[in-house]
Amino acid sequence: MDFAIPPELTLFVDSVRQFREKELMPLEPGFLRDGRFRSETRTALEEAGRRKGLWALEAPAEYGGQGIGMLATCLVAEELFKHPAMFEFGGSPEPALYQCTDEQKERFLYPIIKEDLRCCYAFTEPGGGSDVAAIRTTAVRDGSSWIINGTKTFISYAERAGFVILFATTDRELGAKGVTCFLVEKGTPGFSLSRPIPTMGDDWEPHELRFDNCVVPDANRLGPVGGGWQLAVEQLTHGRLKIAAYQLGIAQRCVDIAVEWAKNRVTWGKPIASRQAVQWMLADSVTELDAARLLTYRAAWLQDEGKPGETEAFMAKLYATEMAQRVTDRCLQILGGLGYSKELPIQSFYRQVRVWRIGHGTSEIHRWMIARDLLGSAARD
Repeated sequence: MDFAIPPELTLFVDSVRQFREKELMPLEPGFLRDGRFRSETRTALEEAGRRKGLWALEAPAEYGGQGIGMLATCLVAEELFKHPAMFEFGGSPEPALYQCTDEQKERFLYPIIKEDLRCCYAFTEPGGGSDVAAIRTTAVRDGSSWIINGTKTFISYAERAGFVILFATTDRELGAKGVTCFLVEKGTPGFSLSRPIPTMGDDWEPHELRFDNCVVPDANRLGPVGGGWQLAVEQLTHGRLKIAAYQLGIAQRCVDIAVEWAKNRVTWGKPIASRQAVQWMLADSVTELDAARLLTYRAAWLQDEGKPGETEAFMAKLYATEMAQRVTDRCLQILGGLGYSKELPIQSFYRQVRVWRIGHGTSEIHRWMIARDLLGSAARD
């Protein structure tokens, strides 16, 4: 299997690098001090990106976007996540929204691409995350509407979202085949952000969402009744590749900082770059980083080529997230107390990467799914 990064894509990613260096990096000291960007700051950065043509990158051209493809999306994410603020450009809808009806596209899809409407994705519940059969939020048909009851938890970006892509069970006996997707607008009676959930990561305070007899019209149902799981599979595969790419940027930035420090930090008359312990930590880190990069690029390339690649996405996300945990730990160790301080982003990255071994499917779930693909029915007996 052969793939390469086209020169024009390299030039495009260079423009993203320039944006990061000019717009994001001057804000890094304040971010490290405060542990967050205010929503107004993120909005201003998104608008700055829009003025530079960095908007709706993932949206297909037929919908008014730039349609850069999955490999390019991963390259952009890798570059942006060299900054600890987890910043992304606006205007790119969640993949599930391309399954909207024409009427739904006018209300939900196009406003994200053309304007500044945002959404969030609500799958995880207090009693279940990766297991779709564990979904307990219910949607019961009532004429031309659905009555939704339940709780979702650890939902990212809910405070900025104008609507929620919600997965609920419409027939619990059918398990995954009984899950249906709905588009629930903020302000709908019975829908509330019940509480923020403080976490150990900088600028990541997800929310708990509550649905108490929330009435949603059938016109807001996304896809067929019982078709939610297939929508989730496509959504999660896309998300796993982006998460893998995040780790590449994080790990690369940490290695860059550690290499520079090792060359200049002197102990007992020599730079610590001369110490074998430091050399091996860096050698292991760049080797694992390159392996994760190749896994991620391959899986993204397969998706762009329209070839099967779900298992490859599992492998990329699994390896990249565990790689980033090891690399950030080693780099923090190399810098010692300075790495632990808020003067540098390594401590922020160290805390941030921990969530990605859980979010969008735990590492254990990923290993299970890879094994199922490898072993077939024997893994299910």
